[in-house]
Formats: sequence, C-alpha cells, structure tokens
Amino acid sequence: MELRIWKRIFLTPWIRLNLYTQGFSISVGHSRIGWITFGRRGIRATLDTGVPGTYVTEGRTWGQLGKQK
Repeated sequence: MELRIWKRIFLTPWIRLNLYTQGFSISVGHSRIGWITFGRRGIRATLDTGVPGTYVTEGRTWGQLGKQK
C-alpha cells in the first residue's frame, strides 16, 4: 500500500495547484463539470457523473501524446 500526501491550493475558482510528494500538477475546471489536469506524467480528464463521489477519468502520458498523428 502506498501513502499519498497532497495539498490543493486554489489559485482562482477555475485553476488549482496540486502539490504532492512526487511533485505538482495544475488543474483547470470546476467540481460540478470536471477537471483537466496537467502533470509530470501527462494529461488527465476527470468528468463529474452527477452521482456524488463518482467520476469518470481518462488519461494519456506525454509519450502517448507525442506518438499521435
């Protein structure tokens, strides 16, 4: 099991800085709609399903994005 420690800092209502033990990421969006997160491993989209605490997530690494044509 892995211990994860993080802190979220809201820079504006639509932009947040996510600090964690391995680095940081920046998210753009809103909790009722969804978030697009840019981090060291790639880009992740998280959408709200309307059911409390349930989200749909899709992610791509930077390597996968570079190979697309």
